[in-house]
Amino acid sequence: MQNILPFLVFLSLASVAPAQESKPTREEKQEASRKRKEERNRKMERQFLDTWQLLNGKRFVLEAQYLSGKMGDRKPVVPVLNFISVDSANAVIQVGSPQLVGYNGVGGITGEGKVTQWKLMKNEKRKNFTVFLTINSNIGIFNIQMSIDYSGYASASMTGLTSFMLTFDGMLVSREESVIFKGQSY
Repeated sequence: MQNILPFLVFLSLASVAPAQESKPTREEKQEASRKRKEERNRKMERQFLDTWQLLNGKRFVLEAQYLSGKMGDRKPVVPVLNFISVDSANAVIQVGSPQLVGYNGVGGITGEGKVTQWKLMKNEKRKNFTVFLTINSNIGIFNIQMSIDYSGYASASMTGLTSFMLTFDGMLVSREESVIFKGQSY
């Protein structure tokens, strides 16, 4: 009996202890929410600064995940073959398809040329960027307007001297991280 009594006391205390834990108070919930929000804002600020450095260095690639035409018909594409690449004063625009051969050998067309105009604007409040550039390439002159969010997701509308318009939607990556495959340009 002497051995059972301490065991029963221990058992009764052990079963009561978890029941005494209380739910988080309103202040604790607010504090946890505030910490999550601060962490999210710090992460957004880091991504915003990384994107700013990428754009300011003029060494990036917009790897398109979607292409849209003038009428808004949005098609998923292969990012390796569909991109806008900027390397300081030089640029490459390519559209391709793995199912076709095309002029460039990768199912589309590739234009290489010089960046003749460049304008970069940063919006600190909204955490986004706008880039205007003109590319004088072997296949024509193109004006491109890019809208980029803090994380590097971009939408680039490209127009030429005709009524032609093409929109590239995808992620900006550094030229070193990019895995693009450039076709032949003439």
